[in-house]
Amino acid sequence: MIESIRGTLSLLDPRSRRILWLLIIAQMLLAFLDMAGVLLFGLVAALSASAISGEDPALIADILDRLGLAQSDEISLAIGFAVFAGALFVVKSVTSFILVRRAYRFLAARQAIIASRLASRLLTRPLQDVQRRSSQKTAFSLVQGVNAATMGVLGGSVIVAAETAVLVVLAIGLVVVDPAAALFTLAFFALIGWLLQRILGNWASRWGRQLSLTDIASITSVQNAVRTYREVSVTGRQAVYVDHFRKLRWEAARVQANVQVMNQVSKYVFEIAFVLGAGLLAVSQFLTRDAIAAVAVIAVFLTAATRIMPALLRLQGALLGIRSRAGAATPTLELAEELPEIGGAITFDSRLRDQLESGMRAGYPGFVAEVQMERVSLTYPEAERPAAQQVSLRVPVGHSLALAGPTGAGKSTVADLILGVLHPQEGRVSISGMKPSEAAQTWPGAIAYVPQDITVIDGTVRDNVALGLPADIVDDDLVWDALERAHLAQMVLGDQGGLDLIVGENGVCLSGGQRQRLGLARALYTRPKLIVLDEATSALDSETEQIISKTLESLGREVTMVIIAHRLATIRHCDAVVYLEEGRMLSNGTFDEVRAEQPNFDRQASLLGL
Repeated sequence: MIESIRGTLSLLDPRSRRILWLLIIAQMLLAFLDMAGVLLFGLVAALSASAISGEDPALIADILDRLGLAQSDEISLAIGFAVFAGALFVVKSVTSFILVRRAYRFLAARQAIIASRLASRLLTRPLQDVQRRSSQKTAFSLVQGVNAATMGVLGGSVIVAAETAVLVVLAIGLVVVDPAAALFTLAFFALIGWLLQRILGNWASRWGRQLSLTDIASITSVQNAVRTYREVSVTGRQAVYVDHFRKLRWEAARVQANVQVMNQVSKYVFEIAFVLGAGLLAVSQFLTRDAIAAVAVIAVFLTAATRIMPALLRLQGALLGIRSRAGAATPTLELAEELPEIGGAITFDSRLRDQLESGMRAGYPGFVAEVQMERVSLTYPEAERPAAQQVSLRVPVGHSLALAGPTGAGKSTVADLILGVLHPQEGRVSISGMKPSEAAQTWPGAIAYVPQDITVIDGTVRDNVALGLPADIVDDDLVWDALERAHLAQMVLGDQGGLDLIVGENGVCLSGGQRQRLGLARALYTRPKLIVLDEATSALDSETEQIISKTLESLGREVTMVIIAHRLATIRHCDAVVYLEEGRMLSNGTFDEVRAEQPNFDRQASLLGL
């Protein structure tokens, strides 16, 4: 639990940690109001008993004399002290509520900041770091995990500190009133609290971790079933997925029921302990003291108990909550540890907005669409051989380069190195004379990518073409222009809705060819100067492929292109072809030159009649 609190505190910046500590200290200082109120109620009980019996104990007389109230009426004093003590309790409760609300609002704001910062760290890391964990676990870490860390662990810590202060201050006050009774009471409740925490705390940690893992597995199960719906339906395996999901949810239901029952155990245990403790205290006081002193001590302890019992329950609940939420926060803390902060957080500000808008219209002044790779090597973690080994190439401005080779040759790795989503372990990659990632930040939109498997978001055609851009800077004319060049405008015009046409999650309303053309339109929207295409026409019919190829050719020397294609007809007219095998570049020349040098490449071309 302590490790979880330390780990979560490390997610806060120094200023936020200072503010949190100030809120905690303020909560702790309120405990003195509780102690003052409890002692006043003890005095009220003593005054009442004194007035009824007609006796005036020396202790009461001494207290009244010190307060300058020796000549006052005892009943009036008792009423006044009772009202004042009640007012202290009310002020303490209201102030405590205000501080708790402020603390949780503060932590809620920090939750958004931490999640954004972690997302920023993640999205500025190389591709292999992003893909090291499942998308479900990443999403859980950035959403539920951050919530558990801030609102659960840190929020619970605020409650723990405040309620601990209440218990400590009241304990000091009780020791002053009656050391023996106070020590017995403290030992009695401390033992019960310790036993509960030992037993329930371990359960809370285990169940919290188990619940987070079950939730991640459940999300994964649903996503897998939806993504493979056709295969699952054709093979009649729906029941297998449903049964797997059912088992996960039953397990989650069992854990959730246990957590809810566990949260109620403390209440009933402390209620029983309170009755037993009050009975033992009353018996001991009336056997060892006179009636007035016994009544005063019992009144103090019972009044204190009305403050101690809720504090104990809140403390126990907060401790169990921290243990439980620590399990859900673990993926977030692991993510933060794996992704050290490098530079500042990325934000969409006015400068970036201006760069996006002006770059598209002005043609990205200063950007030179030239690609250079110098003796670049990269080996994936746990791989036996390099995915790229001493690769050197150059793509001049306005030229087209094809990456060819068998499956596993390293074509996509070289493309990812050019895009800057992978960083070379040896050598250098540059676009416009700088690292690809720096070029992308300096001229956002100047570089575009068309993957083989297009990701279509659940939104409109406009949302998908202008992916990731704020709605207020999306230019519909540019969207239509991109759709025209991708030969998708007629489909959009033919359906009701136009650019507002909803395409469905993962493009369920589109064919495979339409999805690829939508991906091409997305790349062309920003009017880039460099385009990397990874099997971008593989899902198109021959006629549409020829149309798209002519569209790319029509870009002429305005755009530099890097193309990955197994279908050699697509790259027949590229200015240069690089042939790769097992991560090594074996040839670099024109289509005919590479064909003459590489028998495998020549055999593929011959089979296609080229």
